[in-house]
Amino acid sequence: MRVLSFLSRLAFICNLLFLACLIVQRIPDFTGVKDLNEVVIVLGWFLSPFINLVVCIRYGIVLISKRPLTIPIWLVVTNLLFLLLQFFVHFILPS
Repeated sequence: MRVLSFLSRLAFICNLLFLACLIVQRIPDFTGVKDLNEVVIVLGWFLSPFINLVVCIRYGIVLISKRPLTIPIWLVVTNLLFLLLQFFVHFILPS
């Protein structure tokens, strides 16, 4: 469960960077530091959906095995909502 707790927190941080990516799309010079913009884009736009998908699959595995989930419920719900938002932004909006 320690790994799932760590991945949940990492996914939450990447999800916040995903929101920052949506802002960077609208305001190109968001931070004023090019290297920081690049790190935000890589972690938020490219890694966030994959990490979030892995975490949500792990949530499902824990729930199916009927083990207690030791992660705060707000973190689980937030990661699930961000996964839906990422699915919408990456797959529905471009078409």
